Amino acid sequence: MRAILFLLIGMGLAGAKPNIVFVIADDLGYGDLGCYGQQTIQTPVLDKLAADGIRFTRHYSGSTVCAPARSCLMTGLDTGRTWLRGNGGQELRPDPQDLTVATLLKRVGYRTAMIGKSCVSGNTQNPQRVLDKGFDVFFGTTSHKDGHHRYPKFIYDQVMRMALEGNELHHGKSYDADLYTERAERFIRETDGPFFLLLSYPIPHASVLGPEGSVPGGAGMTHEKGNYTMVKNPELHYRAMVEALDGYIARLLAALEEKGVARDTLILFTSDNGPHFEGGYRPEMLASNGPLRGGKRDLHEGGIRVPLIAHWPAGINKPATSGHIGAFWDFLPTACELAGVPVPEGIQGISYLPTLTGRSGQKTHDFLYWEFHEQNTRRALLQGDWKLVQYDMNHSGKPMLYHLGRDPGETADLAAKEPERVAGMVETMNRHRQPSPIFPNPALDRASRQ
Repeated sequence: MRAILFLLIGMGLAGAKPNIVFVIADDLGYGDLGCYGQQTIQTPVLDKLAADGIRFTRHYSGSTVCAPARSCLMTGLDTGRTWLRGNGGQELRPDPQDLTVATLLKRVGYRTAMIGKSCVSGNTQNPQRVLDKGFDVFFGTTSHKDGHHRYPKFIYDQVMRMALEGNELHHGKSYDADLYTERAERFIRETDGPFFLLLSYPIPHASVLGPEGSVPGGAGMTHEKGNYTMVKNPELHYRAMVEALDGYIARLLAALEEKGVARDTLILFTSDNGPHFEGGYRPEMLASNGPLRGGKRDLHEGGIRVPLIAHWPAGINKPATSGHIGAFWDFLPTACELAGVPVPEGIQGISYLPTLTGRSGQKTHDFLYWEFHEQNTRRALLQGDWKLVQYDMNHSGKPMLYHLGRDPGETADLAAKEPERVAGMVETMNRHRQPSPIFPNPALDRASRQ
């Protein structure tokens, strides 16, 4: 911690904790931004942030769907240990259980806000839980199903349910991401002293519906299907949503500049998992997964490897592209180290602050682990460039082994050629995972006891 103090003194930040703005998009693919190879969608603002900051090429989500990914982000635990391991009607437990990064930052004087889609719950209607988990301000939705609609009928302002007049889910007057950007701008303007803003956008998740006037030719809704708005040319709407997201980031930057805190604010931008296959959209329409295999609900790279852009003028002295291997559970210790907060024991996260600041001493993971309880149960383990994936754990659970350094698209299964490596990695997964009382899984529980 003393080394961090000296570092902050050197950067002129001693006595003034940096602000932290963490922006998480919903179902944005690894290949959806220009700085990650996108050729069609235009994202000049995020591309400039990457050019002036650090662009991570080996960063991973906590999971391949919403709730568990966010649970990992909040708690510093991976999906073998965190409380929420799937979508559903659960939420993080009251303190001191499931201690969140917001609670830890609040203890040292940060004003905290969660705006947009809840990161402490699944399909629930309990805004008080957001406030109880360390956030001073909440403006958004608590149920992930409510995040399916670009024109929700209501959102929560703190604990008050606020009706959005004129909104009818599939059309209306108030586009959800516009509302969240406006509230984020207000939070920045009104806050003096250090702040932590978690801005959780529900786009480009389906419904795939761009802001009004953003789609060439005005391609509109054709019909409703389940929870989703079905449109003509969904790829045009998807593009419009991502480009709108880029514009929202420009507004955040302007608000930080106006407040005079842009230099001392760390901005992190990422996505909660890979690109979706919903609302008529498919990743191949716009190469949303780039060179990677799979998308949302996969534990291949396309489902869990996500963009991470870090921008911090006062702290990042040398813009770079980094191949540092990290995951969502690393954010909590990174924020703690940045704010001078003791890191809780027993987490899987490792701070990547040394990578941000360019100093030596960056620790690395022995492995990263994921489990996913849908689709007959899936799990994966990453050790350096070696990636083991097991699908259909309820039945065969046949291991697939890939070397990502030589084969980032996971096209060549090397399991038959590396039986000892496969056995060792399977043993690591079995040893690491802890059973969950709210997400029991016979296949994984049985494997963990072996």
